[in-house]
Amino acid sequence: MQFFIKVILLSIILVVSAFAVNETEKKYYDNGTVQFEYSYRSGQLHGLTKEFYEIGELKGEHEYRAGKLVNKRNFRRNGDLEYELKYEDGQKIEYKIEYHPTGERFRQRTLINGKREGMEVEFHRNGKKKAERNYIDDRKEGSAKGYYINGRLQGDWLFENGEPVSATIFYSTGEKWLVHSSFDKKGRLNGSSKEYEKDGKLKAIRYYKDNVMVQRRRISRWLRWWWSMW
Repeated sequence: MQFFIKVILLSIILVVSAFAVNETEKKYYDNGTVQFEYSYRSGQLHGLTKEFYEIGELKGEHEYRAGKLVNKRNFRRNGDLEYELKYEDGQKIEYKIEYHPTGERFRQRTLINGKREGMEVEFHRNGKKKAERNYIDDRKEGSAKGYYINGRLQGDWLFENGEPVSATIFYSTGEKWLVHSSFDKKGRLNGSSKEYEKDGKLKAIRYYKDNVMVQRRRISRWLRWWWSMW
């Protein structure tokens, strides 16, 4: 009996689908080129709607299902993806690529329901990576790194629940410069940090209070040996 019910339901669905009307509509710029191409089914937006720049380059693609937007992509004139929006399992997922005013890629990131999620990456104008940060529920988590314009590592940070817990800063030539390990629960420097020469020798101890350096003590040969034991 259940088999026959399923057959009947499937037949009804096929009949309804057969009578569904697919339509297309176009709108034009004043110069006669196509601005929009709409796709409808039974009077509702369904399928792919396309938007074009004035001289014909693809500007955007909007995908609809029964009148509801499920996917949107915007493109720059050179064809690069600028922005993508998806709706999956009730979540709004945005993939954004931002650019410098001069056209070079600046930042790419993902937002889920308006909150940063996953890896966010920034770039220098020369195309080299400037920074990378991982987010969970709009808070920094795990490793975060910054880079000089020459591509060398500028800083290596560790975050927990949105706050820094440690950081190593480097000279632009690649050698270790500062080591911060005295962050409090609010992410502020409170305590001592180590400063190094380019040859790796301990150069000074910096003392911080609420992120402000209050003292810097150069290290003598004897103190250098003592600090090296810790």
